Amino acid sequence: MTQDFLRAVGSHLGRLPAADRRRALSALSAQLDELADAGVDPVAALGDPASYATDLQDALVEDSPAQDARWRILGMPVETRGPVSAQVRSRTWDPTNPQLIVPRLFGLGWTLNLGALAVRAGLIRPDDAGDDVLAHIPPRELAVARTVPLAIAGATATALALVWRGLPPTVASGFGIGGRPRGEAPRWTLLAAVALGAAPALWARGGDEPTEDRLVRAASATSLAVISAGVVAATVAQARDPRGRWGLLLVGALPVAVTASLAVVVAPLRSGLRHAWRQAGTSTPGAPASTKENP
Repeated sequence: MTQDFLRAVGSHLGRLPAADRRRALSALSAQLDELADAGVDPVAALGDPASYATDLQDALVEDSPAQDARWRILGMPVETRGPVSAQVRSRTWDPTNPQLIVPRLFGLGWTLNLGALAVRAGLIRPDDAGDDVLAHIPPRELAVARTVPLAIAGATATALALVWRGLPPTVASGFGIGGRPRGEAPRWTLLAAVALGAAPALWARGGDEPTEDRLVRAASATSLAVISAGVVAATVAQARDPRGRWGLLLVGALPVAVTASLAVVVAPLRSGLRHAWRQAGTSTPGAPASTKENP
């Protein structure tokens, strides 16, 4: 019975980092042994395996505050919880946090807080992203926002397929600061660059998370899809013109990625604001027909 419970819990922890999963199951195994010695049914003591696994994942996420990196190496933030925790993902869209630079969602380093950027750019106010506004975002606009990264990834894959036969067996692998290739690799490595945009785009389309998390997922996936397109474009251009500095396309892709990611969140949010204002105006007797909008 205890092993069945342990296996059932383990099957629900597949999204956790391997190290966390091992530690959690090791601790649970010891606890189950104690319950078995006492003759206690684990389901009666801990609840059903699925609910226990959910509570366990939440507890592991809460070990480190969502706004802080899970670990630091030589002062650099290291994070692994982003793909499985909406609370951690929200750090990249937090208008109430004035910090522009926050720990990235997965891996080593930092990323942008798009919420702080939107506030500084005058696109929204810090209190414009409340639950009431999110609830008024039209479903169609939310669906369009979630489709943006998939459209970019699809266009990248289609463009690569059209030029694939004309590519040489080896292509540029990485670019230096000056835009020159740093090495060579088989052309099939371009498929990995396409996957860099396609996998997050599919991830952003899946699930039925709260509205804010769906927008955050779409923004993150849009950024990666644009960077993926930049890598593919630079590599293909370099293959056709080996003396060029086509790696500089990646420098241009970064501001495009930020702008596109920002638009994916801000456009639906401002629409939600307009709908919330209109509803407030029509539901309040004697209220003015229109309300001043954000610039």
